Amino acid sequence: MKKLVFILLLAITPSIAQENGKTLTVVGEANKQVEVSSYFLTISLKQIVADGYQQLEPKSLAEVQQMYSDKLKAIGVDFSKYSKNILYQLYASYSEVNDVAYYNYTSTSEEEIMKIIKQKMNGLTVVQVQADAKEKTNKEWANLTLTAVEDAKTKAQKAAEGLGKKLGEITKVVNSDTKAQYINMYKPDEIQKHLVTVTFTIE
Repeated sequence: MKKLVFILLLAITPSIAQENGKTLTVVGEANKQVEVSSYFLTISLKQIVADGYQQLEPKSLAEVQQMYSDKLKAIGVDFSKYSKNILYQLYASYSEVNDVAYYNYTSTSEEEIMKIIKQKMNGLTVVQVQADAKEKTNKEWANLTLTAVEDAKTKAQKAAEGLGKKLGEITKVVNSDTKAQYINMYKPDEIQKHLVTVTFTIE
């Protein structure tokens, strides 16, 4: 009896797999424009050591900070709004001989960031500048998903016709894109893709 049940299961299982296998999976796309929400700047201010070759006058770290603060004030930026980056200092300054401090600054104005990075002086280094993308709202995310699903449906319809099949209902939608976005620093105006994977039944 046990052998008979086992044989029946072997006979039935392939039939179920074949029935479940009558599906078509397609990737749908929707174009999206990513916007900048803010700019993030990291700088280092370093003590200046006397250098006869470059004719540099020695300046303490406190003096360098004051010089930078004065430069910022001249362009309408308040140095007190900078935040000290202790973690980066622990990471990057272990090999430094001179006193050094690292600061972060965030701005929503591209014009302001451009003015800041144009400031040049001894003891100042712009470590990095990055742009953070504006997160999509629930409505924007949902609209992109629906557009991508429609694109998948159009592609699936063409594929089903080519296979001599009739396209059925959607059985599964996988959306790996989140509301969080990213900026391509090399191509900030590039149109990006919102992707979904859609599975349809075919008859």
